[in-house]
Amino acid sequence: MLNVMILMLVCCAVAYDLRTRRIPNTLILAGAAVGFLLQGWAAGAGGVLAAIYGLLVGLAILLPGYLMGFTGAGDAKLMAAIGTFLGPVGVLQAALISIFVGGVIALGFALSALINRQSISPWERYSLMMRTLVATGRPLYIPPVEGEVMGKKFPFAVSIALGTTAWVVWQ
Repeated sequence: MLNVMILMLVCCAVAYDLRTRRIPNTLILAGAAVGFLLQGWAAGAGGVLAAIYGLLVGLAILLPGYLMGFTGAGDAKLMAAIGTFLGPVGVLQAALISIFVGGVIALGFALSALINRQSISPWERYSLMMRTLVATGRPLYIPPVEGEVMGKKFPFAVSIALGTTAWVVWQ
C-alpha cells in the first residue's frame, strides 16, 4: 500500500511538472499527510517519528539545490513528502539516485547540443570555466546565454520519480 501511494504521488507530480513546470502545494501537502497517516497506521508512534525524520532529511537534501537555483521549491517539498513514506534512510537513498538520474538527464541535454546544431552549445563556456580554474586555481561561473541548451529548465520531478521508483523496485 505504501509503495502504491508513493508511486501515485510521484506520477501526479510529474504530470503537473511536465505540464506547468510547477508542483502544487496541495499535492505535496496531501502526499505528506498520507505518508504520515500510513506510517502511523503501520508502525504507530515510531512510524510517525520516522516520517518526521524522513520529511526533514528529504527537505535538507534538495534545499541547497533550491537555494542555489538548481531546482525549484516544489522539487524540495516533493522530496520532503516522499520522506514521510520512506523514512530518513530511504529518502536519502532515493534522493541520491534521483540526483544521479538528474545528472544523466543534464548530460544528455549537453550532449544533444553536439548533435543538434541549431542550439547553442555549452561546451565552449564549460571549456573557458575549466581553463580559468586550471590557470588561476579559482572557480569561475559563467551563466548560460539565452538560447543555450543548458539554460533551459527541465522538470526535475521526472528525475525524482525515476529515482524514487528505482528505490522502490530495489527494495
